Amino acid sequence: MRNTILRRRLSQCAGGCGTVSSQNTRMNPTKSVILLFIVLVCFAGKINAVNESITTGSFIINMGITPQTTANGLKPYGMIYDLIVNYNVSIVWSINSAKAKDGTDFTYNAVNYKGGTFIVEKEFITAAVTARITYWQGQGVQGVYTTSAISVPLYKTLTVFPIVMIDNLSGYQAVITNYYTLAGIPSSAYTIGAPVGLTQCFDIWCNPHDEPTWTNHQYLYNFVTTMKGWIWVQCHAASVLESVRNPASPFTQLNFLSSAGLQCYGAGNCGSIAETHTQSPSSPYTYNYPTDGVMQFMSTLAPACDNGSERWYSPITTGQWNAGTYLGITDNHNSAPRKGALIAYGPAYGNAANGWVMYEGGHDLTGNGTAAEQVSAMRAYFNFILLAGYNRKMTVTVTIPPATSPGNQYAVSAVVTGGSPTYTYQWLSSLGGTFVCSTCASTQYTAPVVASDTTDIVKCIVTDSCGRATFEYRYVTNLANSPLPIVLEQFKATPEKEDIKLYWTTASEMNNDYFTIYRSGDGSDFATLNKIPGGGNSASILEYCMTDNHPLTGTSYYRLSQTDYDGKEKFYEPVAVNWEPVVAEILGVEKITPNPFIKKFTIDFFCKNSQKVKLEVVNMRGTKVFEKSVDANENFNTMEIDNLPGKESVYFIFLACAEWRTRGYKLVRENKE
Repeated sequence: MRNTILRRRLSQCAGGCGTVSSQNTRMNPTKSVILLFIVLVCFAGKINAVNESITTGSFIINMGITPQTTANGLKPYGMIYDLIVNYNVSIVWSINSAKAKDGTDFTYNAVNYKGGTFIVEKEFITAAVTARITYWQGQGVQGVYTTSAISVPLYKTLTVFPIVMIDNLSGYQAVITNYYTLAGIPSSAYTIGAPVGLTQCFDIWCNPHDEPTWTNHQYLYNFVTTMKGWIWVQCHAASVLESVRNPASPFTQLNFLSSAGLQCYGAGNCGSIAETHTQSPSSPYTYNYPTDGVMQFMSTLAPACDNGSERWYSPITTGQWNAGTYLGITDNHNSAPRKGALIAYGPAYGNAANGWVMYEGGHDLTGNGTAAEQVSAMRAYFNFILLAGYNRKMTVTVTIPPATSPGNQYAVSAVVTGGSPTYTYQWLSSLGGTFVCSTCASTQYTAPVVASDTTDIVKCIVTDSCGRATFEYRYVTNLANSPLPIVLEQFKATPEKEDIKLYWTTASEMNNDYFTIYRSGDGSDFATLNKIPGGGNSASILEYCMTDNHPLTGTSYYRLSQTDYDGKEKFYEPVAVNWEPVVAEILGVEKITPNPFIKKFTIDFFCKNSQKVKLEVVNMRGTKVFEKSVDANENFNTMEIDNLPGKESVYFIFLACAEWRTRGYKLVRENKE
């Protein structure tokens, strides 16, 4: 049994492609290692408390390849974001607590894995996740699927990606957003704003370059002390920030990592602090704390910090670094406790109860040094924000039985601490188990019917009022129910020009009432598409087929279940299929606004010729809920829809004329009731 916690669940469109096994088998019914949770007073995770048992079929991301490139060093962070946020996958972060700089975290198949290795565990690798791993491998991520079980040192289990604000007061936000672009992380991963907009809903504030003042940046004081938020600062914003004081109360100042402020990057630029320091850092450089999460990068990064107005930091002569401040990289300037540092991080004001702050030298981490050194410098940034998300996540404690019998009900419950109430709940079962109330904190779980003893992942996702979500899961051993209600020979989906055909064949059936076809855009959340009568009792081969007349564009997933006359339902593994409409410049949707909508929305579309155009709106099950015909003009047209029937959250819009039918366009309803 294993506990982890995961973050918010976002609506997901189809993406990527992959193959799915038709066998309904799962690995690891019982974890060989029980995780121990140790509460550290200061930097949680400074040491490895336990090893983690990794199941055969897991995916190891190799973070130690040299030379480091954008593809092998930064794209893994994009992959981590994608899997955590879009697919609810937990990521094992493995760091050897006894290694030296660039040392080995663990060895597998004669390969030494270094640099803080990330691992996607087999239990989370669904058809959809396999497709995304394949996609990221195409982006340059290097890794392998394990062919045997291994044990690795566990640093942290990453199940959240932080909610980030990038400061825009100086107008240099593009410096940091470029790091995200290089890593393949979308702009939805951050907000552009100013400190006045910081709330409990943000995990970390990042400043690329600025001249902080008390008027504009006083909000950072409460952010780190009351809200326990984290801060990352680059270039001369650090020395200026450390000089900022409250005019009405000079003892309240923003010297987060030093006792009295830092030497200024230039004369007259840091308020009452007159001391300045030389611009460039000086070798030799010392890389400290090789087992800290922040310091998981390969080789050197110092030259990447050697650009811009401030490239290293040191306290003024009457002060020192706070006792809780870690100097990740030091140079040849000064000596302890004022040692010059290119990277410094630690709890604000040296108080372990506060949020953490990190300073990293250089105006732009892509502005100097080799490509490999630039990648290492950006990795230090991404490592720090990953730790911000980890340390600010909610905690969900669940009660779930370790083993169940098919068709029986069991009480399950969740208790939440942290975050911002109120909370919403969502219970999920990887094998299709059902819940009396899937959105309640406490409910009844009905174990699925399985052909053999199989491991189900039962989890509860909790979302707070900020949109921040976590989940906790348990491995549940589902005991077999025999004899088999049907013997399924095949289940496949075939794309056609305008639809998708589904075929399945049974070799025998016993008390088979009906089949249910489910469809999903992400391989995780399935909606009922149709029900097909079964063959009852049969000892011969029976063939079935069904047509999805409103297929989703891109990759979608179809899942088959079988229901007995007594109501027991058995699920089978989903299959993935990619469908794209034939390109035609006859008819198409330009935009849908607003989307999400509350009551009204407008469709802007083009039509090659003046003719009658029909609008159809279908729900996730493919059922038509609305249609409307209009006389369209040549080129651009507008259609307004008010009070769309139904209360579903997701719809798909199709336009059709005599010559063409468009693909489906996703429409989301924002429920305000």
